[in-house]
Amino acid sequence: MTCPECGTQASVALSQRDAADFCARCDYPLFWTPQNIQLGDRDTDGATLRRLPGTAGQVTVAAVPCPHCGEVNPIAAETCTRCGLPMVVPPPPEPEPEPEPVLVVPQPAPPAPEPRSLWWVWVLLGVTTLLLVALLVWWRLS
Repeated sequence: MTCPECGTQASVALSQRDAADFCARCDYPLFWTPQNIQLGDRDTDGATLRRLPGTAGQVTVAAVPCPHCGEVNPIAAETCTRCGLPMVVPPPPEPEPEPEPVLVVPQPAPPAPEPRSLWWVWVLLGVTTLLLVALLVWWRLS
């Protein structure tokens, strides 16, 4: 069979639709335009021949598009006849709930430390001064 879009040669089994029935170069559905009708592997009465859309072939009551490639498939199909992927896409996982906001109560600032009393410094200076004066007096008297 020759692809009507790009002219690439391909072979298509007309007895059953398959994902390989698309042109490898331009992805045209080759089962829509067969150039000559061939029977499948077994002898049949002609009821299994592939037919063009709109001709007196098998009537599809309802169809569902593939969620991956958009190809129309029978409702009961579990995998797509074109891409072979599953017809049922699992729903995305639910997002995790946002954590509850935690109420943070600000702690009061610790009181400023009181300035330390430097009484011991004054006492030390006084004692040192008295010792120096006593030493000077003793040295002068001796």
